[in-house]
Amino acid sequence: MRFPPTRLLVVFVSLITWGVPAAWSADVPAASARAHNWLVSQIRPTGLIDSYEDRADVCYAYDQAVGAIALLARGDGANARRILNAMAAMQNDDGSWYHAYSCKNLGVLSTSRYTGAVAWVVLAMAQYEAVTGDDVTYDISARRGLNWMLLWLQADGGINGGMDSSGVPIQWASTEHNEDALNGLRHFAYSEHSSVRTFVDSVYNVSQQRWNQGRNDTVNPLDVNPLGVLAVGATGKYEYWRSLDYALRTHRSLQSVKRGRLRLTVDGFDFNADRNDIWFEGTAQMVASLRSVGRAADSDYFLQQIILAQQNNGGIPYSLKGTNNGDFTMSTNSSVAATGWFVIAAQNLNPLQAGD
Repeated sequence: MRFPPTRLLVVFVSLITWGVPAAWSADVPAASARAHNWLVSQIRPTGLIDSYEDRADVCYAYDQAVGAIALLARGDGANARRILNAMAAMQNDDGSWYHAYSCKNLGVLSTSRYTGAVAWVVLAMAQYEAVTGDDVTYDISARRGLNWMLLWLQADGGINGGMDSSGVPIQWASTEHNEDALNGLRHFAYSEHSSVRTFVDSVYNVSQQRWNQGRNDTVNPLDVNPLGVLAVGATGKYEYWRSLDYALRTHRSLQSVKRGRLRLTVDGFDFNADRNDIWFEGTAQMVASLRSVGRAADSDYFLQQIILAQQNNGGIPYSLKGTNNGDFTMSTNSSVAATGWFVIAAQNLNPLQAGD
């Protein structure tokens, strides 16, 4: 997740395997179970899930949502409720959530309020409803979050980014944030869903067959492509599945690092097109998206590649090499974003289509 300083035709495409077949096959259910255990170990007494396995005390709002969705995918509603209860209790009076909190004392560490992060908390609440059938516990909280997001809806159908740390409205609109918003609006039956869908269609770069980063912003990060396919499907106004082939051509990366006396080589996807790292959160998003369009062989291959980097305790690093992606320097520590998305992909869940 990025925040600034984050068919018939498809059947034929599924026959194309971009990855070289793995020489070994990991036990995916066991790897998913280990990742689940790691996520539970990161939940603090406050109910929040610590974003990284490091010495920092930071719980990002987005990671709370990804962690809760991953736990729900594993059937762990009890721990998902711990996280969602904490988030519901900390919701601002206007319906928003802050960007980051102290895991230990719930103090606010970043006063920025991003529509993308709020959209993900709403998605987690929608997923909870879809899994449990309980449409009461988080209904009011989710709708308050959506109402705050819609304060930033613009004439072109796009939802702007929210408010910066000084309380100044953000003027840009992120493709990713709007992709994130779609299912929450649909799940809770908001008519604005159609306006936001129009915006998401409008920022598809038809000439390059991929999504732009945002309104009047042609930068090409990875995640807008798998998240876009997960949000709107393989086809629609355009053949959106082609954005996955774009990502395979421009963001696929083969990287090696030393682990003690051994060298670990991983084939995955980078955050951006410089292809000098493996971004495991984005790679897991590609796994989920490839599977959603019927490309099981490609999906399975990259899922196995993520497992290569799984730590003994079950955690998945945020990135393999810790490079700067243009927005921030990525951590090599195990993270909720990467581990949670790995579980989501391994459990064959599409969190941007809750209830489908």
